[in-house]
Amino acid sequence: MRALIISGFMLAGTAAFGQSSFGDLIGTLIDPKTNEPIYNAMVVTTYGEAVYKTTTELDGRFRMSAMPAGNYEVYYVVESDTLFDPKQIEVTPDGIGDAGMVAFTAVSTPEELDIYKVKYDKDQIHLKKGVNPEIKMTGNDIRQSALKFDPKTLLTTMTTDVRKNDDGELVFRGARAGDMICYIDGIKMQDVPNMPSASYSFMMVYSGAIPAKYGDTNGGVVVIETLSYTDLFNEWQRKMKRAEK
Repeated sequence: MRALIISGFMLAGTAAFGQSSFGDLIGTLIDPKTNEPIYNAMVVTTYGEAVYKTTTELDGRFRMSAMPAGNYEVYYVVESDTLFDPKQIEVTPDGIGDAGMVAFTAVSTPEELDIYKVKYDKDQIHLKKGVNPEIKMTGNDIRQSALKFDPKTLLTTMTTDVRKNDDGELVFRGARAGDMICYIDGIKMQDVPNMPSASYSFMMVYSGAIPAKYGDTNGGVVVIETLSYTDLFNEWQRKMKRAEK
């Protein structure tokens, strides 16, 4: 009898430990005039300062994974029109918040606009070559995050295009498990290792339009840069100057 009671406590503890504070947000976007699904519309929501986005599939459906539990208001963007849905969608831990069937009824009122001539100095325009990463997290942001000791889970909060499967592997949207590349200080790896949070300079995620320099992959790319000796020395100098004031 005692063994059964102990086993029961162990199972209860395992179940509690396995619970997650993240859930999914789903829904379907349609054109109310034709009742047809709207494809490739942008779906955007926020949680604090974090921005989450995805696009609708061919059947108008969308899913945002690894969403922190809470209430969300969603924006839908189709070409140049935007629909704001004011209703609160609750995402529960390990649950799904369903926006339901959303009819895109953006109102566009044509207005006559004044015409302005804009002058610019071409010598002051600087265009950055290459493809900008979808999202970047600085070392300070990483060190202040509650997930700083679990880089894989931290990555899933940076973009809805990446999630962690039951085996603990990162999976990018539209790709298989393991079909990704990780670069740490330019060194190619097949997985994201655990590293001291104090060592990060920044972390970037590419889930689409991957620059050619990162090679050929059907998944995504995680780029991590660590702090150099110069970075650490400069940070020490800044701390010393603040202490002198």
